[in-house]
Amino acid sequence: MTTTGQITLAKLENQAFALMSRMHVILRRGQGRVTDIDYMRIDPAYCRHVLGVADASGDEDLRQIGARLREIYFGEGGLFVARPTTPLLARAPSAQVAPPAAAAAEAPRAAPAALSARAASVQNYVGRLR
Repeated sequence: MTTTGQITLAKLENQAFALMSRMHVILRRGQGRVTDIDYMRIDPAYCRHVLGVADASGDEDLRQIGARLREIYFGEGGLFVARPTTPLLARAPSAQVAPPAAAAAEAPRAAPAALSARAASVQNYVGRLR
């Protein structure tokens, strides 16, 4: 992606965040609905649901904000359209990802020593309080 494209995406993300914030405030004050702006940024299904709630509210400001957010996220070249669909772990180099079996094998050995040291310090602390 070119620098200009990255700048354009950053501007769209900033504008979308500002619009979602306005939508959140209007929904919270008008209907008592609370939305998760951060989750709305990353989950297309939740974003569509919140936009549907905004459309059903009957508030003209919410409808305009919803239309602009639909354009930003789902329009041609939108943020959900432009993002890669492969999971993050699938895109990570395999050398950096530790196999789960190796990590699980190391965890039980370190846990009892850490737990016993912590239990002793808690016991001493509680004993000093009495």
